[in-house]
Amino acid sequence: MALQARRFHGKPLLQPTYNFRDVPYCTRDLSGSTISIVTERQHLVDSIAELTLLCSEAARRKKPKTTDTSLATKKSSKPLSIEYIFDRIDTDDPLWGMMVRTDTPMSLKGRVSNLKSSPNWKRGMLQGFITMTTFTNWQSTFRFDSLHEMAFGQDDDVLEDQMKAGMRVYDKDGTFADELELCVKGGNPHLEGIVYPRVAEVSLFGGLGCGKVRTFVYVICFGMIFEYCVRNKVYCSPITSFLYMYSIFSS
Repeated sequence: MALQARRFHGKPLLQPTYNFRDVPYCTRDLSGSTISIVTERQHLVDSIAELTLLCSEAARRKKPKTTDTSLATKKSSKPLSIEYIFDRIDTDDPLWGMMVRTDTPMSLKGRVSNLKSSPNWKRGMLQGFITMTTFTNWQSTFRFDSLHEMAFGQDDDVLEDQMKAGMRVYDKDGTFADELELCVKGGNPHLEGIVYPRVAEVSLFGGLGCGKVRTFVYVICFGMIFEYCVRNKVYCSPITSFLYMYSIFSS
C-alpha cells in the first residue's frame, strides 16, 4: 500500500449555525459589517469549519453561469482545502489576522435590508478572513526573480490573458525582486526555516466581497515593522486578488 498523509483524530470542528448560501456579500466600504483583529491562534482553530465553508461558497459563486462545461472547468479553480487551512494555522508563527462578519441586516447582494426581507440573515455570519505571518522559506537556494522564464509558470488563464493584453502590472526590470533579495533574513532551512523579518506574508485569505480589507492590511503591515507584503493563497469572490505577489523562483 502506498504511503499516504493522514491527520490524526482531534476535537470535532465547531460548526456554524447558519448556511453559507445565505451569507450576503460584504460591501467595499464594509458598511453593515464589523472587522475584528485576531491575535489568538485558538480563535482561528475554532473557526476552521467556517473558513473552509466560506472558501467553498466563494468558489461556488465565482463559477461562470454557463451551460458550457468546458468553459466552467477552464475558468473555475479549487478552493482552499481544510488540510491546507489547518496546516497554515497550525504551523505559522507568528500568526495574526482579521475577520469580517455581518452586523446589520443586508440582502444577499450586499444591499441594506431588514429581517422581514432577509429572514435567513444572522448577526456574526463570516464574510471574509485573512491570516498573516512573517515570510519564511525552507530552501537555501530560494530567491526572488521576476525575470526568470518560470516566474509566471503557474499563472492561470486569466493572468495569462492579462499579460498578453498588456494589462498586468509586474516587475518588468527586476528592480523590486532585487530589493526583496536584499532584505534581512536568517535561519536554518532544515530547522525553523529562513525567516524574512521585514516581509509580511498573507498566508490565507477568503471573502465574499471585502474589497476594503486590503486597506487595513496595508495599515497593519506597513504601520508595524514590515517593508514588504507578499501573498500565498487567496480565494475571494467576486473581486480579484488584492495583493500581487511578484513571482518567486526557487532554483
